[in-house]
Amino acid sequence: MGNRVDEMAAADEVSPPRGIERRARALLALLALLLVAAALYLMHARGVFEPTQRLILVTDDAEGVTVGMDLTFSGFAIGRVRRIGLADDGSVRIEVDVPRRDARWLREVSVFTLERGLVGGTKLRAFTGVMDSPPLPDGAVRPVLRGDALADLPRVVNTARELVEQLKAMTAPEAPVNASLRELRELLARANGPGGALQAVLGETDRRRVTVLLEDSRRVLAGVQGVLQRVEAVVQRADERLLAPEGVAGDAQAALREARALLEDLRGSLRRVDGVLDEAHGVARNVRAATVDLDALRAEVEVTLRRVDALMLDVQRRWPFARDVEVHLP
Repeated sequence: MGNRVDEMAAADEVSPPRGIERRARALLALLALLLVAAALYLMHARGVFEPTQRLILVTDDAEGVTVGMDLTFSGFAIGRVRRIGLADDGSVRIEVDVPRRDARWLREVSVFTLERGLVGGTKLRAFTGVMDSPPLPDGAVRPVLRGDALADLPRVVNTARELVEQLKAMTAPEAPVNASLRELRELLARANGPGGALQAVLGETDRRRVTVLLEDSRRVLAGVQGVLQRVEAVVQRADERLLAPEGVAGDAQAALREARALLEDLRGSLRRVDGVLDEAHGVARNVRAATVDLDALRAEVEVTLRRVDALMLDVQRRWPFARDVEVHLP
């Protein structure tokens, strides 16, 4: 009796409850459902179920490009690399899936670049300058412009090495630059000496010659200045003598006025002579009277001419700058 009770108790301990198996199966199903839901969500988030259009990019080197790489536009991912393969001509074809909602950023004038920098991975980028151009069709094939900073690195290193060598050559003790600097230092030292910059440029002998020449020039200028002062004094005295109220100019003007009056008298006498001559030609019977009148007029003209001659001599005597003493009468 006691053994039977022990066997029944052991059987109860070994056999699990009937609900545990069902609960375990339900839990596994729930976990599987969660995994499927998470996978579907991730696929939806990744745009697996979103309609896309295909873009084919052609390049000669796809180093660094991997499947799943993003195609960015202004820093935002608008596409993803789906496949990479070689074409018959040896070029690389990169197939990119672009969602329909993001395809509006790609136009016929869009430019695609493959950039590899010194730091970071390879990047596929799209640039669109004119958004009013026609949209990019599905399955379009576009070339890729490569911008590889590492490709220029050897050239940059060689250039830097050449620059360092040139700097070493320039800073060598016997380099022309150092020689020029030494000569410049010596020139500045001479310029700071007693002779100044003139001695540094011309030397001691030439500096003395230039100094003597400058002294002579200073003395000559002083003499010229004295001569100019004396000439100015002479001119001032001549102006006072000529332009003063009682100077030579006033006397000359008075003499000219007298000469003008005498010339007017002479002109009147000549007019009378012309009248008498006209009468002599017209009247033959009054020849003797006309002859008498002509003698009187001739005497009057001679007197007037003598007065004019005397006046001209007086003008020549009073005018100190006259050179031609001959007077031409009309």
